[in-house]
Order: sequence, then C-alpha cells, then structure tokens
Amino acid sequence: MILEVRNLEVGYGKITAVSNVSIAVDQGEIVTLIGPNGAGKSTLLKAIAGLLPIRSGSITFDGQSISNRPAAEVMRGGIALVLEGRSTLKHMTVRENLVLGGYVRKDHSAIAADIERMLDRFPILRERIHQRAGTLSGGEQQMLVIARALIARPRLLMLDEPSLGLAPLVTAEIFKIVRELNSTDKMTILLVEQNANQALRLAHRAYVLENGKVVLQGSDLADDERVREAYLGV
Repeated sequence: MILEVRNLEVGYGKITAVSNVSIAVDQGEIVTLIGPNGAGKSTLLKAIAGLLPIRSGSITFDGQSISNRPAAEVMRGGIALVLEGRSTLKHMTVRENLVLGGYVRKDHSAIAADIERMLDRFPILRERIHQRAGTLSGGEQQMLVIARALIARPRLLMLDEPSLGLAPLVTAEIFKIVRELNSTDKMTILLVEQNANQALRLAHRAYVLENGKVVLQGSDLADDERVREAYLGV
C-alpha cells in the first residue's frame, strides 16, 4: 500500500470539510473519489499534498508519515497534485512551465531529457513550446499541467477534476492519457472527477464522499443502485 489515510479531519476555520475519512491506494492502482460538489474531495487531495493542515488523523505515504508536512517536502517525497482549474503559469511559455516541474529535483541534467519525453508524449505541446501557457486551449493547458507534474517523477499522481470544462472529445483524450499513464508507465493515480461514469470505468476502486465522509467504497460501485441513481443518471 503506497498511500493510507486514516480518520482524517480537515476544516476551514470552524467549518469541518472532511470528517473521519479513511482511504487507501495500492501501488499501481487508479483510485477515484466521486461525490457531489462540496463533499470534501478536493480538500482531501490538498491535505494529502500538504496544502491544507489536518486537525486529526494520519496520512502515510510509502510507510512514512507525511501528516502536516510542507507541500514542497511532500512533492519531493513522490506525490504530485494537479489542481482543479488547469493551474498553468499563464504568462510563462510551455517550456518554462515544464522546466518549473523539475524544481524539486536535484538531478538537473536529467530534467531536459524528461522534458523531451513529455513533448514526445504530448506532441501538441512541442508545437506550442514557445507559446505562453495562457494562450493554449483548455485541453492543451490540461495536458501541460499533467506533463509538468510528471517532470517531478512522482510515484503518486493526484488529479483534481481533470475534465472540468472540457469538450467531450478533449475529455476522452484526457482519460486516454490517464489510462496510458497507469497501464504503460505503471503510475499510481488518485483521481477526483465530476464525470462519475468515466471515472468508475477507469478506476480499479472508488470511494464516494458525501458531506465530508466516505459513505461507500468498492471495486464495483458502477453496479451499486445508489451510485447509479445519484451519480450515473440511471
């Protein structure tokens, strides 16, 4: 097991956003978190990444506690988070964004080779290499932030709503990339996704969060009547 979250509580001021949540991710899995807006899914990812303090509970990555560790330290340890909203540095070029992905690494000589590898994986980024990130399409920006995260060579990639605001054809391409990262590169992925149907088809296991709590979990939630009615429109 590469990631284990136990009895986590996270809040904003007096508001509790995540309460007594426990999840686990095994090496090589895609695990997805689904649930309504405001359920605490993004909060959970940010707490794991060190962007939000936890009130209680524990987060263990690769056997080591990372509870309330600084975000840069968590990233150096092998966790990368792609935030919701395609958080490119819009005034910087595609290449500059990719270079920034290696800032936590010490093997600077290998970063250039990894950038070339990302440009091979995402050919559209090679075409846009000198273009400012803010001028890219939504799908191209999403590919850029995923590529930038991969430059850090994470062992766990966390994706927060990667298809948000994208056209169906672009969404399909993003999901294809996620599937290939897992099947070809053996990347472990924790995915928060609004498109529950696609997410459940992609993932090995899933958790359903509602009101900051895990209410369902399993590998066959697409067949669960409650999930089908609430999230799949069946």
